[in-house]
Amino acid sequence: MPVEWLQALGDWPVAALLRRSLYVYPLVNAAHILALALLIGAILPADLRILGLFPRLAAAPFLRAMAAVSAFGLLLAAVTGFLLFSVQPLEYAANPAFLAKVSLVALGTANALAVRCSAGWRQATTEGEIGAGLKLGAAFSLSIWLAALLAGR
Repeated sequence: MPVEWLQALGDWPVAALLRRSLYVYPLVNAAHILALALLIGAILPADLRILGLFPRLAAAPFLRAMAAVSAFGLLLAAVTGFLLFSVQPLEYAANPAFLAKVSLVALGTANALAVRCSAGWRQATTEGEIGAGLKLGAAFSLSIWLAALLAGR
């Protein structure tokens, strides 16, 4: 990332507001934590269901619901994460743990999109049948999102 772009982001009036406000930064930070809870809180049970846990739970409606919740969580996490990043962009851009987290989030998002576009996902969310490819995607998803969560802490 060019340093000029990062500096301009740090000089952005919204970033300045986040830095100086007694209330705005904590509210955005709390919204980010809520977003992570929605994201991981929906992905974890969905992936575990795909992997065979909770077999009595009907797969199709559950997976569709968890996909919607996780998508909302990801969107909210991206917006609030960007706002939090804007407060100290030069410092975050130089932080290896932050870079690992962002890379893992990108990988997790790409995996989720690939799974959602797969025939296995369509079969699971219409007929409730879960194939080996979808199970592999779920195992990969669990690994990526838990690693991203740890990298962020």
